[in-house]
Amino acid sequence: MNMQAQNDMHSVDEEWLASYAAGSLSRAKRLLISCQASMKPELASRLSAMDAVGGAILESAQGEAVSDGFMEKLLSNIDHLPTRANDEIELLEDQPGESETWSPAPLKEFLARNNIGLNWKKLGFGVSRATIANDNGEELYLLKAKPGLKIPDHTHQGEEWALVLQGGYHVGETAYGPGDLHREDENCTHMPVVDNDGEDCITLVALEGELKFTNPIMRMLKPVLGI
Repeated sequence: MNMQAQNDMHSVDEEWLASYAAGSLSRAKRLLISCQASMKPELASRLSAMDAVGGAILESAQGEAVSDGFMEKLLSNIDHLPTRANDEIELLEDQPGESETWSPAPLKEFLARNNIGLNWKKLGFGVSRATIANDNGEELYLLKAKPGLKIPDHTHQGEEWALVLQGGYHVGETAYGPGDLHREDENCTHMPVVDNDGEDCITLVALEGELKFTNPIMRMLKPVLGI
């Protein structure tokens, strides 16, 4: 990378990690943290510690009486959960877009489980995008940018989480490389610059709302580019 990476691991704060451990995050955000944990052993250790603490709290909590028929309803709901056949997963693993070395195991599993193939769409200016899912206005997609590219100055309507899978970029003096998770919101305007090291930068992005460009020309091009 062209910039000196920070010593501290780039991730979301403890509150977000606790929400992940409790299972209360959106599907897209859960996937990003799962992917980062698979790339960063230190994060996996922190999440395991949170799980252990949560388990200890549950064990020490006093039980409460449940309603009549609770177990029957619970077992019925479990019986109707979708199952995933091993032979189906093996069949899907060879689909285009799922065997790249930059793709972490949780992402590959997510694509296979949901039968999603990656269709890269060129947006121009050296950027390509592959849409994965859209849940209640939160988009999940992959973004690929050419080395040296400057992403136009922009802000957001809501939260944006970007996990670097390959290559890297920097915002000001802060560098982000593989395994780093960059979080921004509507209170920040920034211009990421892709490292000019000969390698495409690939990020997994969870985005609420839309991008809001400061440049009027980019605002006019948004419908054309599909961003």
